[in-house]
Amino acid sequence: RMVVYGDLKPEHVLFPDGPDEQPVFIDPGLSRGGSHQDAAKLSSRALLAVIAAPPVDGATLLVEGIDAFIREQARGIGRTERGTWLRRVMVTWLMDSVNILSTYLAAPSALPLPEHAQAVVDSAPALCQVLDSVSTTLTAGTEPESAWRLALACVTRAATR
Repeated sequence: RMVVYGDLKPEHVLFPDGPDEQPVFIDPGLSRGGSHQDAAKLSSRALLAVIAAPPVDGATLLVEGIDAFIREQARGIGRTERGTWLRRVMVTWLMDSVNILSTYLAAPSALPLPEHAQAVVDSAPALCQVLDSVSTTLTAGTEPESAWRLALACVTRAATR
């Protein structure tokens, strides 16, 4: 277990000196956790955004970028451990997405949701299809690399619906 950021999401990463310079992280929720947690949460939030508010021409490119990010994070992890790590990434992604969706759906009707939150609510059927598909793949015991590829394909289909 290591120290993890805890609440890592795209809007908490800023590049004040430009995209090629060091990022600044805001709103840390530091805690002890597994090495997969930060990558899983960041991927979860990014994949959620791809489904809820897909870019006009870039959904596939964004999903490929998330895939490249996860593969880079897994570099240096032994082959046996990599499968376990990737499975944990996917399970944490699913849990995080369900948590976010349920939070937005449970918000009082008098409380106006931010635009990105409303987009998640509006895309709930597509998101639930992705969550169900990925959950089914994982519970079937699908090899983690294959499950990851299937999960990303499912996100791409949901984003280009």
